[in-house]
Amino acid sequence: MADLNNENSTVRSEGYFKYMIFIMILVQILDTYTGFYNAVIPSKVVEEFLSDYPQNVANSIFAFSVAIASLGSYVAFLVWYSSDKIGRKHLLVMTIFGLALSSVGILFSRNIVEYTIYRFLLGIFAASDIWLIYINEESPPEKKAFWTNIVLIGGIIGAVLMPVFRSIYIYEGAPKGAWRGMTYFSIALGIPLGIIVILTIKETSTFQEAKANRPSTKERANQLKKNLHIIFKSERRMAYISLMILAFIWSMNYIYITLGELFISQSPNLNEGDVNIVVTVMSLAVILGYILTGIFADKIGRKPLLYIYCSIFFIGAMILINGIQIPGSALLLACIGTSMMNIAFWGLWVLTSITTIELVPTDARGTGTGFKIVIGAIGGTTGLIITGIITYFYSLEVAFLIFSLLLLVNIPLIYKFLVETKGIDLKEIK
Repeated sequence: MADLNNENSTVRSEGYFKYMIFIMILVQILDTYTGFYNAVIPSKVVEEFLSDYPQNVANSIFAFSVAIASLGSYVAFLVWYSSDKIGRKHLLVMTIFGLALSSVGILFSRNIVEYTIYRFLLGIFAASDIWLIYINEESPPEKKAFWTNIVLIGGIIGAVLMPVFRSIYIYEGAPKGAWRGMTYFSIALGIPLGIIVILTIKETSTFQEAKANRPSTKERANQLKKNLHIIFKSERRMAYISLMILAFIWSMNYIYITLGELFISQSPNLNEGDVNIVVTVMSLAVILGYILTGIFADKIGRKPLLYIYCSIFFIGAMILINGIQIPGSALLLACIGTSMMNIAFWGLWVLTSITTIELVPTDARGTGTGFKIVIGAIGGTTGLIITGIITYFYSLEVAFLIFSLLLLVNIPLIYKFLVETKGIDLKEIK
């Protein structure tokens, strides 16, 4: 293996590359786990902090709480932008420690306000997927989606551990506040992992080469403005804009991730054990989504999969919404519906993330990806605020129906404006 501490060399041995992949898998395990435990504990948070309110009001308050917390994703733009200025490694380390320390805050939250504050902080670092740039800047052009999905599939261990720990800490008759135990794993993994990354992981070779050819500090004073100019004046600007529209609507459907467990848990046809089964199936479906994306993104291309996933998500939402109302079949239909939605939702995340990176030149890649994060954050916040209003007057299923239907609007936009980026060499993008 090459000298792992030689920051000046852009030569990467095969041994180092494999080691880097392993470390990025650990990073993704942490990222996935911290993201998912906030997707499987809402009913228990509502039970502890909002039990004095009627169900629709409590659900509405929680939706607004998550909307406020989602503002953390806006700050993530600064993380991505900073990665273009000071490097990928520094920001990778910051996000790892940030995920662990935010989990500590959630562990000791005493009310919905404190919980919201620490979810806000978690949102900053959960949206800062610097590992994604690492993989795409270090992988061969024809294997970017493959290695990205290897990391995602390895990282899905975090999602698999989620139902395991949920069944340990959350069960029929579990004491109030037992859900806090869900944070232990992320704290135990994040802190030592951050130290390991500091000591052993290099800056990406693509960034180092680009940095060597950059203009002076004075000439880069207006770097953000220049980067945005590069993006929105390029020949691929319409492709980028169409992808941002997709990211916006995709993020509006994040209500399914943040409030789906709450919706399922409140079904009279499902008990706590059934909910744990659904959560387990959801986690396995995410793995399947990553595998399918890894296989077909480099084979048939990004665009065909985008069509498929937008359609599958809507169909899955219909099955879930209607299925949990049917006694005797609620568990089966909930598993089918949520599986389809998870495959499509996370498949769309992978595809939009990879395609964004593939549309933007190296000097503006972090900025372009960060701008996508901001657009997604706006979509997520908008979706949650609208959901809070809809839930107060109607119900969660009405919001799920409306936002899943909006995904179908993306299909003609993708067809007309988005360019296929399969197999492109990132160093050739100008």
